[in-house]
Amino acid sequence: MRQDEEAQIHILEMLTLFWLFFMSATFLIRVHVPDSPSVALDASLEMAGEDAIRYGLGLEAEINGDNRLVELLADDDREGACELLQAAIAPGKEANCWLAKDSSVATPHGTVGTPAGGTVAVHQLIGIGPYVWTVTLDVWARGGGA
Repeated sequence: MRQDEEAQIHILEMLTLFWLFFMSATFLIRVHVPDSPSVALDASLEMAGEDAIRYGLGLEAEINGDNRLVELLADDDREGACELLQAAIAPGKEANCWLAKDSSVATPHGTVGTPAGGTVAVHQLIGIGPYVWTVTLDVWARGGGA
C-alpha cells in the first residue's frame, strides 16, 4: 500500500505543476504587448520623398543648369523648387519642403501642411557652385493612414 500512496502524491504533484504552468501561461497571454509599427508605411513614405527629389533632379533645365531643381535653387527660387518637389509627391501622400543654404537654418517653403500622422524625413544635399543646399521633405500619408 505504500507504493499506492507515493503514486497518489506524484499525481498530485503533477497536477499542481500543470496548474502552475497553465496559470502562468494564462497570465502571459493576457499581458498586452502592442504590435510593432509597420515598416511598410515608412518605406512607402521614404520612397515617395526620394522619388520626388529624383524627379526634380532628372527634369531638364528650362534655361541653364544641370536640371530643373538645380536651376531653381541656383536662382534662389525656393518657392518654385519646393512647389516642383511637392507636385511630384505620389498620390495619397503629402510633404512639407524645407530648404537651407550652406549652414543656415532650414525653413519651410511651398505649401505648408500639418501632418495627420507619422512623418518620414528624406534629405538630399545638392552642391551648386560654392553653395551646398539641404533639401528636406517631410512626407506623410494623406489622412494619416497607409
